Amino acid sequence: MLARLALTALTLAACLPGARALFPDEAGRIDWYRAQIGAPTALIPHTHNHTALLYAATQRNVVAALRAADGQLAWRHVLDGPISAFSVRDARVLTQSGANHSHVHVWDAASGGLEWSFAQPAPGRGAVFVRDCADVIALAGDALVRLAPGSSEPAWELPLNRTAAYSRIVVHNDAVFAIGDAPQTRSAKRRLHVVQVDAATGALRKQYDTAEGIALRGGSVVVLESREYGAYMVWREPENIVWYVHRLGLTAPMWELYHAKLVEIELMPPDMLTSTIAELDIDAGLNDNTPRFSLSYSKDGKSKSVVVEMFRDGDRLEMRKVASFLADGSAIAASPRRSVVAVRPTDTGAAWRVRGGDKHAGDYTYARSAYGPVARAALVYVGDEPRVVVQTRSGQLAALRPGSSEPLWTRNEALGHAADMAFLTLPPPASAAEHAAKETDSSVQPSPVARYILRWVATGRALVEWVAAGFGIASGDRPALAPTEGDHFGFRKLAVFGASTGAVTAVSSQDGAHAWSHYLTHGRTPVRIERVFVTRSSQALSTDAPVIVAAGRARNATVVAAFDALTGRVLSEDTLPLIYARAFELPATDPATGQRLLGFAVAGAEPRVAVWPPTADAARALCAHAAPLYVELGDQAGSTAVHGYRVACADVTEPWLAAEPAWEFALPAGETLISATRYEHGAQHTALQGRVLGDRSVLYKYINPHLGVLATQRAAGGIAVYLIDRVSGRLLHSVVHEQAVVSRAHPFVATLSENRLVYQFWRGLPAGYVTAVAELFESDRPDTRNESLAVSSLDLQLPSVVMAAFVAPEA
Repeated sequence: MLARLALTALTLAACLPGARALFPDEAGRIDWYRAQIGAPTALIPHTHNHTALLYAATQRNVVAALRAADGQLAWRHVLDGPISAFSVRDARVLTQSGANHSHVHVWDAASGGLEWSFAQPAPGRGAVFVRDCADVIALAGDALVRLAPGSSEPAWELPLNRTAAYSRIVVHNDAVFAIGDAPQTRSAKRRLHVVQVDAATGALRKQYDTAEGIALRGGSVVVLESREYGAYMVWREPENIVWYVHRLGLTAPMWELYHAKLVEIELMPPDMLTSTIAELDIDAGLNDNTPRFSLSYSKDGKSKSVVVEMFRDGDRLEMRKVASFLADGSAIAASPRRSVVAVRPTDTGAAWRVRGGDKHAGDYTYARSAYGPVARAALVYVGDEPRVVVQTRSGQLAALRPGSSEPLWTRNEALGHAADMAFLTLPPPASAAEHAAKETDSSVQPSPVARYILRWVATGRALVEWVAAGFGIASGDRPALAPTEGDHFGFRKLAVFGASTGAVTAVSSQDGAHAWSHYLTHGRTPVRIERVFVTRSSQALSTDAPVIVAAGRARNATVVAAFDALTGRVLSEDTLPLIYARAFELPATDPATGQRLLGFAVAGAEPRVAVWPPTADAARALCAHAAPLYVELGDQAGSTAVHGYRVACADVTEPWLAAEPAWEFALPAGETLISATRYEHGAQHTALQGRVLGDRSVLYKYINPHLGVLATQRAAGGIAVYLIDRVSGRLLHSVVHEQAVVSRAHPFVATLSENRLVYQFWRGLPAGYVTAVAELFESDRPDTRNESLAVSSLDLQLPSVVMAAFVAPEA
């Protein structure tokens, strides 16, 4: 009897569904972490201690080293501003960074450890290593300086004249050359100005003008460095078909002439007039003897590129063609081993085609719609095996290896430029029984016989599922779930990011696994994505896919794209002829698609709200379900007033609604807006109705979904924080922090949640960071609350505010 009961109990236990839960010590743990570097602005391959590394400076002010073998991060540093100089020499990496100042760092190339640094108050314009020495020559403001490790003062400093904007430094033997753009005047055309300085003493040797009509970044001039025979500039003047070659420091003669037809025989004068030249060696010092550059031109409707190498034959300067490529959408990469490759998309855009010299090196699978066109490439050797690292416009990095049609490794650096993100709850997997419940519903299947048969079929399926699941659990070999496959417990979600590089990327919130990507463009211009919305959520057993919408700016338009959130398939893409001031969710759904409506507020002489999807029916649905609607404009940094508008819903015939002025909140004289904060999704889930005090009385929370927080910079010093109602424009609370300091390095940040406002600011040392918390209650008397059933922003009581502040030297 006991054995039979035990067997019955075990059978019933086996039939119970599984469950997942968190242990207390698992709460708050980081599930996964990924260190991003951002989209590179320069890639320099270099081998150190037999390890091939790829050094990168990025748009996110990061300098990093990646292992060429697997793409893993060797080291990285986030710098204090835009990177104005970046080079690799021997076992050191040099960077110059900063917005309104100059900070020179020298890093150990292998470990990334800081060897030495030097700071100057003027903005940086360039820096290079002195050859065979650890010293650095840098441009800071209008001065040329020599910096040495271990010294708190420059070895020498030479103020430069302000007749040119210097941005390039070249060191050759004992001479330093600073090159800059001299502006056009009434008596002289635009030209380049060269200053020659003694590298050891900083004494001025000579200065002169050359290259009339040329700008350093205009695509008509290159600077070539050679340890063996000097430094040169090569340029082509406007309306001219020949190259001028000037050796830096030599003014008699000033230049030699060279014809590009000696390099590429097919060139004709019309081809030369529209041609451009560009430096090919990102860090010229890595290719000391035979500097190279690229010549790009168009002939017979085709874009072409030629790699040109400069060398000396006795006393004569010579140039020769190294390789030629079709240049449409391509990137050229070179290595110090004199190898050159070009990467370009195939005619179908489904693969990258790599050519090494004049030989075809292979095709590699590539989803252009997912990652965008090629931006740059780098050629690096792992041992004797070449690897081509390709960077796309969206920020994707991929390493290609000969003999393989798939990338060896990839890095999605678009996530380093994420401007917004949204979580999507994945639809739970449906069992056979759940499908049967839907299929055998009398409203779906009216025949009782068919419903009876379907129930038996479903029962058989459920039995098979149970047996398979039971054995799978017992053996521990259940397959891993796909990133877009949900669970019954809601732990698995999809995190969808929108990046300023034009990339929309979805990853699993559980382990960071990549689900899908899409590169959003307007013509050839990447869309600067700023907002991501979930406009249709997941539903079990639903045939309607969940929808993610990304919105951003491109040129003078707004692009709104809707995606199937599970596959990344584009459902729709609309271009709105407007530049929005705010994008937000609207409290209504589209009658045609069942998606949440979006609004795009447009400022100007005639403010209005454009409705997406862009149909008049959608606008009428909004007016029918959500009138009246209010929106505020002017809450951008630098504003001195915020304006509220009431959306008019009369005679809706277009997918936009006019906005009428409702209120104005003018800041006090001498104050400018630095930050505006509102509830992230409008409505908040409230955990408790109030705070229970020690005597069991209750302070009831002040809940107002229309709260807005304005932080301003005061002319007298410090900041002011205003709490307003965004429907009426009414001031609810304000506070002044006279000792607060707000800057790019120490920004003001704030968030709203339920009845709490939390914000942080810098107060200076020794106090450091101050975190202020304001709790809003309906009354300062316990057990007292607003008894009105309908709370209106037009007739609000003032909240009772309880504040506290916490000080931390670091945060």
